[in-house]
Amino acid sequence: MAFVAALVLAPSALALDCPNVPLDERLSESDVAFVGRVTAERPSPRGGRVYEFLVDQNVKGPVGREIDVDSPTRLVDATDKPLVHDEALGVLANLDGARVVTEPCLLTDPGALLSVSDEPKGNAIRLVIGILILAAVLAYSIRRLRHRQRDLATRSSFRR
Repeated sequence: MAFVAALVLAPSALALDCPNVPLDERLSESDVAFVGRVTAERPSPRGGRVYEFLVDQNVKGPVGREIDVDSPTRLVDATDKPLVHDEALGVLANLDGARVVTEPCLLTDPGALLSVSDEPKGNAIRLVIGILILAAVLAYSIRRLRHRQRDLATRSSFRR
């Protein structure tokens, strides 16, 4: 019986058990976000690991070209495998004083992170310009209709 229970529980033990929170919500709750590559890792004096990242693109927060990120546990991907060095990775983290701290559940696909962070800009201006163009077209159309009605009225009065 214990063997069957171990088989049933084994698949969930192999993968991360992260809360199912949309990426945009996780991004808004994070202090720091960036796309970067792990260049080195070392044990942390506080326990856990320190990861050195080369930042490809800053998304949010005080991030320079290189950043050290602390983690209380070893960082792994969604399949529970250690991170591959020099491979692009989306990182969400929080500030603990001057330290940047993350965990495996805050790592994500770099493309997904960049797509969530890139909000369309200028929508309000486009809307105002569209409304102005619509108003100009309507004003011109109304003017032409009134002019046409006057022409028809004068033509019909000549025929009588």
